[in-house]
Amino acid sequence: MRPLSKFSFAVMFAAVASVAWAQNAPTTTVIHAGHLIAEPGKPPLTNRSVIVEDGKVVAVKEGFVAGDNVVDLKDAWVMPGLIDMHTHLTGVLDLAAPTEPQIAMAYMRPPAEAVLSMLPRAKALLMSGFTTIRSLGDQSSTQYALRDAINKGLVVGPRMFVSEPQISVDGGDLDASRWDVRKDLEQYVSNRGNCTGVTECIKVVRQEVRRGADVVKLRQSGLPFDAPKVQMVESQAEVQAIIDTAHQLDRKVAAHVIGSPAYLHMVIAAGADTIEHGPVDDAAIALMKKHGTAYTPTLLAGKMIDFRFQEGLEGVGKAYRAGVPIIFGTDLGIFDVEQSHVEFGLLAQAGMPPEQVLRAATVNAANALGRGDSLGMIAPGMIADIIATKRDPLTKIDALGDAGEISFVMKEGQIFKDAR
Repeated sequence: MRPLSKFSFAVMFAAVASVAWAQNAPTTTVIHAGHLIAEPGKPPLTNRSVIVEDGKVVAVKEGFVAGDNVVDLKDAWVMPGLIDMHTHLTGVLDLAAPTEPQIAMAYMRPPAEAVLSMLPRAKALLMSGFTTIRSLGDQSSTQYALRDAINKGLVVGPRMFVSEPQISVDGGDLDASRWDVRKDLEQYVSNRGNCTGVTECIKVVRQEVRRGADVVKLRQSGLPFDAPKVQMVESQAEVQAIIDTAHQLDRKVAAHVIGSPAYLHMVIAAGADTIEHGPVDDAAIALMKKHGTAYTPTLLAGKMIDFRFQEGLEGVGKAYRAGVPIIFGTDLGIFDVEQSHVEFGLLAQAGMPPEQVLRAATVNAANALGRGDSLGMIAPGMIADIIATKRDPLTKIDALGDAGEISFVMKEGQIFKDAR
């Protein structure tokens, strides 16, 4: 057999290199958007082409440009993927039954069962247009693994920012003595985020970040709601230690509050990044404006459990008018995905214009995550999380996030739903 000539070898090498390049060539998709809400809160654009390559938006061009892989959304409204900033993905709670036994059982539930039963919920969230969620508490201690499986493409679901335990002081809401079990069984229903004193509270935050927490969830004891003369269970030093340690480790702090003024004002001044639930009073709104604190009101949850709902509505309106960033969060877990869209209508009922409600679930949420440079908008350099509806969401904001409304879902450049 004659040896290959230099020319033949060069041709063969070029052919092999060409095949290898083709296999690894950037994947480009062109979305023809008839109506493009590129940055919610700003006027929509018409007749634009969104160029997506390797999971990111590389260009937004006027008109409808040609491409090998074109998605025709000329008759749709195209916008960034939605972000739910307050969920409990593995949470299952029957509001008609006593809460304590249900939470105790959640700690003892087989982890595999918890994850497998939630896979349809994760997929349903994505199909409803929620490409990102923040999950703030998981008694099954499975969500770090679930987040990682989604990131690896093993499971279909939204991008997750997770804290498995809620950091809470001993004697607070998540103390095992509350769950109506024998004392010798309390160790099996214990929240690993419980702490007493500055040293312990610093330790649990460090440990949880080491385990994989993307965010730190600080939970206020609900005792002041039951005993109005008790202002708070937590000490200021404990709260400050939790927040300072989280920030030192580059983690945002989501603070669960029940509206008790002393604690609410203290935790805002201590540097909490987002306030969850509320309601908020005038002094809290002023402090939030001063410190740049964002507010996740979870109005649907307040309505469902009949907890100061009217105060919550009024507080959201006041906070919005004062310039406090309002962020979208549902408290998914005490209800399921098919009700998540109701939160949009409740924010509008509180006095937020539709375009600002949409901004709460995109731009504001991304900023509160510390991901405003990659999520929440459709612009060059941003992650290609893109959804579409067949009718103008700004005229029907209360239906946004309903699976029947969302006709197209792309997450990181991959199409998961296309009902054109």
